[in-house]
This record gives sequence, C-alpha cells and structure tokens, in this order.
Amino acid sequence: MTSFRSRTLTEYFQIIWRRKLLIFLLAVGMLISTFFVIEKLPDVYEARATVVTSAALTDRQIVNTRVASTTERLGSRAFLEPVIKKYDPYNNAKNVEAAIADLRQDMKIDTTYRADYPERLTITYRHTDPAVAMKVATELVSVFGKMNDAVEKQASDNLSALATEINDTENKLRQVGKLRSDSAARRGAAGAMTAARAQRVAIASSIETLTDKQYSLEQQIAEQKKQIEEQQKIVKIAPGDAKGSSSYGVLLVRKAELEGQLNDYSTQYTDKNPKIIQARNQLSEINRQIAQLSAGDQGSGPVNSAEARELRSMQRELARMQTELTITQRELGRKRQNAPGIDTESTTLPSIAASATPVSGEGSETLQGDSETLRKRYDALLAKQDLLQRAQIATAGLDPGVFQLVDVPNEPKIPIGPNRAKYRWFAAALSLGFALLVAFALEIPKLYSITDDRDVEYYLGVPVIALIPEAESDGRSRKLLLGRAASAVLIALLVSAVFFLMTYLQVFTQFAALLR
Repeated sequence: MTSFRSRTLTEYFQIIWRRKLLIFLLAVGMLISTFFVIEKLPDVYEARATVVTSAALTDRQIVNTRVASTTERLGSRAFLEPVIKKYDPYNNAKNVEAAIADLRQDMKIDTTYRADYPERLTITYRHTDPAVAMKVATELVSVFGKMNDAVEKQASDNLSALATEINDTENKLRQVGKLRSDSAARRGAAGAMTAARAQRVAIASSIETLTDKQYSLEQQIAEQKKQIEEQQKIVKIAPGDAKGSSSYGVLLVRKAELEGQLNDYSTQYTDKNPKIIQARNQLSEINRQIAQLSAGDQGSGPVNSAEARELRSMQRELARMQTELTITQRELGRKRQNAPGIDTESTTLPSIAASATPVSGEGSETLQGDSETLRKRYDALLAKQDLLQRAQIATAGLDPGVFQLVDVPNEPKIPIGPNRAKYRWFAAALSLGFALLVAFALEIPKLYSITDDRDVEYYLGVPVIALIPEAESDGRSRKLLLGRAASAVLIALLVSAVFFLMTYLQVFTQFAALLR
C-alpha cells in the first residue's frame, strides 16, 4: 500500500451511512442530555433604572466630572463589597473577590451622550432571583442619590457660609456708612456756616444791587414823564393828519400778537409773572392807541401824526420802565423778607464758622474707597447666593439635584434569558456534528484497507472480472449488530454522564452567563 486512494463524496457518504445506527443513537442521546441541561438552566431576570442629568449649560463640565466619578464609584471594591456582604447574591460571601467579579460582570451602565454632554444613564443588573436583582439595582442607583445629597449639602454649606459673609459685609458697610455720615456731618457743620455766611453776603450784595436799580429806574421814570408832558404839548399844537392810515392795521396786528403771547404765557406762568404783566401793559397801550385812532375818525384830534406816534412810543417806554420798577421792588421785598437782620449777621457768622472743626479730605477719600470695595464685594456675594438658590429649585417637575431618577428599579416579572430556543438549535447541531465525527473516526482505519473492487483496481492495477460475495451467518450478523448498538448506547451514556457532570459543576450556567 503505497498511497491513499482518493474517495468521492458519495463514497464518504456511504462510509458514514454504514454507521447510521451509531450516529442516530449518539445524536439522540446527546440531544436528550443537552435538552435536559438546557431546561435546567436558571431563568435570568434584569432590574433596570434610568437616571437623567440636569444642569445649566455653564455647568456641563462639572456634570461630566460628577458622572465620571459616580460611574467609577459604582465599580469600585469599596462600594461593591458592602453590597456583597448585605445580600450575598452569589452564595459566595467568603470569596469576596470572585463575588465582586461576578457582580461587575452582571451589572451594566450605559451612558447616552448628546454632543459631549451625558444626558442619560441606564443601570441594569441581572440575576436568577428577581428580588435580589431589584435590591442590588436599588443599591447601585443609591449612589446617584448620595451624590445629589452630597451636592445639596455642599450647596447648603456654601449658602450658610455666604449668608455669614453677607452679614459681615453688611455690618462693615453700616460701620463705614456711619463713619461717612459722621464725617459728612462734621464737614457740614463747618461748610454750613461758611455757606450760610456766603449766602448772607450774596443776599446783601443782591439787595444793594436791587436798591441801586430801583433808584435808577425811579429817576428814569421821572425823566420820562417830563418828556411825555412836553411831547403832549407839542402834539396839541401840531396839525392833524388825514383820518385812516396803515398805522391802524399795524396796531391790530400787534394786538393779535400780544393776545397770542398772553394765551401762551397763561399756560406756563401765573398772573403775577413779569412777562404776563408786561404783555398786558403793552396790550392796554395798544388798545388805548386803537381807541384814539377810532376817536380820531370822529374829529377828536390828530392821532396819526409823527408827534403823536413819538408820544405813544414814549408812553410805551414809560410803561416798560414802570413794569421793570414793579418787578425790582417785588424782588427786593422778597430778598429782605428771606434775610431779616442782614446788618447784624456779619458779626456773628465769623465766630460760628471759626468754632467748626475741619475734616481731613484724605480720610474721607479712604472711607469712600472702602465703601465702594465693600459694595462690590456685597453685590458679588448676592449674585453667587442667587445662583446657588436657583440651582436648588426644582425644574420641569423633577427633584433638585444633578441626577434625576426617572425609572426606579422594580422587581422583574418576566425573565430575559436564557434563550432556550437558540440553545436547543445549537445543541441539535452540536449533537449531530459530534455523532458524525465519532462515526467518521471509527471508519478512518478502513480508508487505508482494501474494501471493494475499486481498491483492488487501484492498488493491483488490473481490472476486476468478478465479485464473490462474503458469506456471513445470521448469528454473526446479529452479534455484530448488537455490538454496534451496545457501543452506541455506551457512548451515549458516557456523553450523558459528561453532560450531567458539567451541569453539576455549573459549567453551562457560567457559559450562559458569558452568552448574556
């Protein structure tokens, strides 16, 4: 036998088919064993909780840091060891390291990001007991509540410290304000005396000026009256002009202007205002001149001559001087009424002003600078306090805090695994493949021996003329069949024993946990 004769696919199928009973028995035995093991796999329940984050846009970096620290704490030994000792979910409290490893494997934290901001966290825990799954998931979620409590406590401590600092700043502001008030009062004591004296001096000067003005106006009025008397004599002896001229129209226009001015002044000033008094005097003079012109039409005398016009101009100027004199007298009376004893005041003011204590300007500037600094500090503290208070206010119906628990862990009612249908298909394929492999392994030695006429032709190089069938007795065939059947049953029993041993050692349970 120099070489191995290549076989066709049909020949391989025929070789395996000769072991069809063995294949059937092995496949059925393994399938029943694996189905039994699959049915014995424990159900797995999943407890789930959802936590969302809430914070302002300016606090996103802080939220990222807190989410990272919280998730790291969830997987830490310092946090998981008390949970293992409290619930013992794996009945392996003595081997804490193995229990922590199993707990880390069964828990899962999924973080959903929007851009670079952690928007939602989903915490799941799987266990064969739904009550244990809910309890452990509740312990896992409690980390976020503790983080909220820590943040709230820190915010409360900050608010308390801010309130204390604000009170201290308010006290300092009051002290500085009192010092500034005292300083201003001391400055005012001296400044008031100086200002009062300056006011008295100004009033005295004003009274003197008004007195001079009154005397000047009286002299001007007396002189104006003399000139008017002389002009009236000239008008009487002057020839009369023709009745009716453009002066009458000018007077009517001037009258309309003065009436308009009076209407405007009446809405802005009182009746005693100098402008209203002067306008009324001018209007009276215009009315008088119009009356003279009207009387001139009846032959009362020359009213439109140059002398008459000059007389009227002088009379208007006299009326203006009289009005100005009246205003000056009224102003002089008010000044004297507001400053009685103006002559004796000059002797008392210097002694009072001398008794006032001067105040240093440098100290006043220092107090003002301290007050401004404290005011800015006070405003900054109030703004910070407002931000902390707004951070503690509930928004959108959620509780205050960085982490909002929207789905609490509940006891699951429906298992999420194992997927027995998938395992059954896998077991069927595995059983059939194992049976075919065993059958093929038993037939491999025959591939190197002469079993049919094609092997004879291949190895001897001569054609086969005839085939002589091998005579077998019924007893031998029956023994051969029983031996094969016994071998198949024995192999099936061995395979089943191996599967039961693996079940006892929880190999399939661990395998199912890995598949989860």
